[in-house]
Amino acid sequence: MRVEDLIKSIQEEQKQAKTEIYSKDGLMRLQEVAENYNGEYKLVWSDELVKEIKDRPKAIIHTTGIPKFDEIIGGFKEQQLITLSGSTGHGKTSIGLFLANQMESLSPVVIPLEQSNEELITQLLENEYRIPKFLSPRYNTDRVSVDWIEQRVIEGIAKFNTKLVIVDHLGYIKTPDSMQRENLAFRTGENMRALKNIAKRWNVIIFLLVHISQHDEGKPPSIEDIKNSSDISQESDIVMTVWVKNSLKNKVRIYEDKSMLSVLKNRRTGKRGNVGLIFDRSTGLFLEDNSWVEKMEESAKLQVESEDF
Repeated sequence: MRVEDLIKSIQEEQKQAKTEIYSKDGLMRLQEVAENYNGEYKLVWSDELVKEIKDRPKAIIHTTGIPKFDEIIGGFKEQQLITLSGSTGHGKTSIGLFLANQMESLSPVVIPLEQSNEELITQLLENEYRIPKFLSPRYNTDRVSVDWIEQRVIEGIAKFNTKLVIVDHLGYIKTPDSMQRENLAFRTGENMRALKNIAKRWNVIIFLLVHISQHDEGKPPSIEDIKNSSDISQESDIVMTVWVKNSLKNKVRIYEDKSMLSVLKNRRTGKRGNVGLIFDRSTGLFLEDNSWVEKMEESAKLQVESEDF
């Protein structure tokens, strides 16, 4: 019996009941209906699920080649929605392209919405940086929707067995006209849920770049700094931020070639932490170097202990 039929049976029993509580005969008839229900929503014991899960092929874990980062996140798994946030100019796109380079075997699809793929590649060529091998739409539509993104995902899977999709960035994804009267937080939540469903439906990893609200660039951003962070963090399997080490001298902000990648939420393993990266200007790629991050963490710990004292 389908669940719709069960609901209909319950509704019919409710109509027949003379009081708000089912009659004895009504309950018995409902119990007979429920005993025969064997549809997709039926109740199952946890030990049945344990056996099903153990009998399935083990999920493939995709690593990035960045030791500490891979140790924290436990590797990426298909069907995950991962968000990376940071201030403008702090390297979200560079990190996205770096991950595409590190996981080239997944035939990554990069969907650059803030600029065209030609602009992106031209900038890399002008700086003589390495060009990661990735797929991207020849042209972007004027109105990028989740459905349009899903079509590109399907094409990547059908032609190249794509497993990784990088979308740059959330703010350019439009919702249907019927939702335009809703507030931004609602529309953002709808887009996040739709992207998560695409990851699950097509068995891919979706890596989504997100802007943050106004923030003091002198310190790393927190999860509360992400725009509409409640919906973004709730729907994401992993939430990360990127921050470029910098200092303010004579009212001028000086940026170094050091980036800190922070894992702020990790639904699968629960592990969180910071990873230090050094930007290699000869290649446009990143190298892991945790020494300066560890010094920052130690300094912050001593400061907290001093304030507590």
